[in-house]
Amino acid sequence: MVPSARSTLAFSEVPRSIHLVGQRPVVTYTEEQFDEAVHEAFKRGGEDVRRVLEPKLLEAQADVKTATEGAFSRLLDRHDESLSQMRVLLPRLIAEATARVVGALPIDAAFVRSVANDLLADVAPGADTVEVQFSPSDLAKVDGFDKELRHKFQNLRLVENDELKPGDCLVKTRFGVMDGRMSSKLKSVEGLLS
Repeated sequence: MVPSARSTLAFSEVPRSIHLVGQRPVVTYTEEQFDEAVHEAFKRGGEDVRRVLEPKLLEAQADVKTATEGAFSRLLDRHDESLSQMRVLLPRLIAEATARVVGALPIDAAFVRSVANDLLADVAPGADTVEVQFSPSDLAKVDGFDKELRHKFQNLRLVENDELKPGDCLVKTRFGVMDGRMSSKLKSVEGLLS
């Protein structure tokens, strides 16, 4: 039996190869028409793929954009939070580091006189009574300091204050007390940084 052009063949097994015998098919199109048909089919296939994938790509793009914006938003929130924490902690850390450095410095007579001179620079020469208070150990280091300053302050007294630590100094005048304690200076530095 010869199958007709529109017959269906059924095989009991998968064929290994197929050979068509008979007349060659009649070509009803030119090579240009074939190329054009291939091009058209390729174009239609591309449009079909684009039509199916474009909504999915737009959806994926929107998901990526949302995720990225969320990540950046969380990052900015964390950055602002970290910055706020640093603004609070940094002044304290600087003050503590400064206290440790200053605490390790040797407190000699020149240092003690320097602290007192800084405070006395704000006192008008010729002030009635000026009292400069030192820790017991610092008072021994500035022996004769009052004699050096008599030309500026006739009634200058150097006094021992047991509550002061080495390196601390207070100056009392009739207008008030000037604080030259290390702890006060560190607090003012911390206040400036806050």
